[in-house]
Amino acid sequence: MQAVLLAGGAGTRLGGADKALLVRHGRTLLEHWTAALAQRQVGGVVVGGEHLRRHLPEGFLLTRETPPLSGPAAAVCAGVRALPDPSAGVSVPEAAEQQDALLLLAVDTVDPGPLLDWLAGWLSLLSAAEEQAVVPRDRAGRFQMLGSAVSGSWLRRRVSELAPGEESGQSLRWLLGRARSVHPVLPDGLGRDVDLPEDAGELGVDL
Repeated sequence: MQAVLLAGGAGTRLGGADKALLVRHGRTLLEHWTAALAQRQVGGVVVGGEHLRRHLPEGFLLTRETPPLSGPAAAVCAGVRALPDPSAGVSVPEAAEQQDALLLLAVDTVDPGPLLDWLAGWLSLLSAAEEQAVVPRDRAGRFQMLGSAVSGSWLRRRVSELAPGEESGQSLRWLLGRARSVHPVLPDGLGRDVDLPEDAGELGVDL
């Protein structure tokens, strides 16, 4: 299991704040995320600016979509391309037995540990090949694309089939829309993120 953590947004509704380096409970949001992933033995790639490299612990890669700020689909595609394929060199029967999941995540989600643990409960659907993606909904019915788990083999194939630059400016719904998906409802309190100054005040994030 690997993660693609998007951390390169412009933060325009927060006055241009770098969301990855916002502080909550004495640690940056990026630190909260990398610690929560490492504790669960999940490595991966952070998609964001080069200035974040010095903040990454061992085991995490850094990449950036081209051009920068060309949308969430472009960022996820850059992350997928940067990750090693765990099935490379593995025979088909062995690969079928492996749990091959990619977690698509956003650095401004403030509850990484509980969200990861909740998502883990749905991964059996991917390993059993019953579904190709777990894309949660909140209680208002809105899809939370950056809190998803996707079959790694399916997503790598989807990305490999794109024409150069095709993903630029596209949404994650466009990228994942062809996947056979299940849409569980997020429990109350999970998936909260920092989009507006009032969110930061409510969630204890320093601006």
